[in-house]
Amino acid sequence: MLSEDLIAKIGNSLDAMPPKPASRRELDLLLTSIEAKIRAAQERGATYADIAKQISESGYQIKTSTLRVALQRRKKEPGVKRAARRSVTRSAPKSTPPTKTPAPSVTPPAAPQPIPKKPEHA
Repeated sequence: MLSEDLIAKIGNSLDAMPPKPASRRELDLLLTSIEAKIRAAQERGATYADIAKQISESGYQIKTSTLRVALQRRKKEPGVKRAARRSVTRSAPKSTPPTKTPAPSVTPPAAPQPIPKKPEHA
C-alpha cells in the first residue's frame, strides 16, 4: 500500500543514488588514462566486475557492463593507441602446405521406376 512513509523512503533512496558518468567523453578520458593498468589487471586474472568495483570504490561510479562495452569500443576504434598485447601464434609452420581431404564419392540414386497402370474395368 502506498503511504507517506513509503513515498519518503523512495525519495530518500533516489537522493542517495550515486551520480552517473557525465558523458561518454568523460569515460573515454578516464579509460585513456588507465587502460594499460586495466589490461594489466586483466592479465593478472581480474574480471570486468572486479575492475568496475575497484573503480567505483575509488570514487567514479561505473557498472560492469559500461566498462566492458567502453573497452570493447576502444579496441575497435582505429588510431587509438593502446597497451601492447602479447600475440600467440596458433598456425602451422609456413613450410607445410595445407592438406586437402578428397571428397567422398557419391553415386547418384537410381532413376525412379514408372508405376504400372492398372487395367480399367468395363
